[in-house]
Amino acid sequence: MNIEAKDLQTALIEASKQFECSVIDLEYEVIQHAKTGFFGLFRKNAIICIKGHKKTQKPHQEKTKKIHNEKFNKHMQKNFDKNESKKEYKENFQKPIEDIAQPKEHYKVKNDAIFDSFHKESSEEKNIASYIDEIKISLEKLLATFDFDIKVVQVSIWDENCVLIKLDGEDAALLIGKEAHRYKAFSYLLYNWLSAKYKIQPRLEIAQFLENQTQAIENYLKILIEKVESTGRVQTKPLDGIWLKLALEKLRERFPDKYVAIKQNDDQRYIVVNDFLKKNE
Repeated sequence: MNIEAKDLQTALIEASKQFECSVIDLEYEVIQHAKTGFFGLFRKNAIICIKGHKKTQKPHQEKTKKIHNEKFNKHMQKNFDKNESKKEYKENFQKPIEDIAQPKEHYKVKNDAIFDSFHKESSEEKNIASYIDEIKISLEKLLATFDFDIKVVQVSIWDENCVLIKLDGEDAALLIGKEAHRYKAFSYLLYNWLSAKYKIQPRLEIAQFLENQTQAIENYLKILIEKVESTGRVQTKPLDGIWLKLALEKLRERFPDKYVAIKQNDDQRYIVVNDFLKKNE
């Protein structure tokens, strides 16, 4: 008999009720462990297979054991309810991420709390180099909770305000997602954490996704640059996320003497390149 519940404790309690026995009397096998998932996706319930349980006690012992079972089950349920809020990720990313079993590693964690809080300011002034090990360990712990085969390949300094984070694995495409929707969500998660805690920004590379997108943007910008050089102005197609950021950086670098800015029309954002207005115009 299989029993499914949101976690192992709940499944065992439900089984003990159905078989009218104590949890410790159950003979079971765990078919599937519960998974919290990622951004509400890929969450899995716990599934156990009940193979049997110890035989019912004699009448004069049964009443005593039933009382014991009820107390034991209530105790487990109470402990579970008390800690339930600590076991789930919050979609607004404003709650601390739960502690995860320490993986094997050769780095020293400088802060035992994982991500501590996305909105907790650091009390000490540090340079980026001192954050690298701590960021890498926190990321490894976070990725260990995913159902994706993804590893932290590199965490290094990109510039004085940015760290380069490289991830790769067999499931890299899944973490990027269709139209890069998971890539954008994960980038936003990292940005909120790193910006609030360390006052720095992430540059996220999953497999060669960012490199390929950078090349695609550069090819697109070649056409725009030709238009600017011939007409003096241009407007990009609607862009968002990393594409908007890359295009803005490249155009400002190419045209330092021109007005290069992001404009918004309804929910769409694009970049305009134009001459600065003179005072007499």
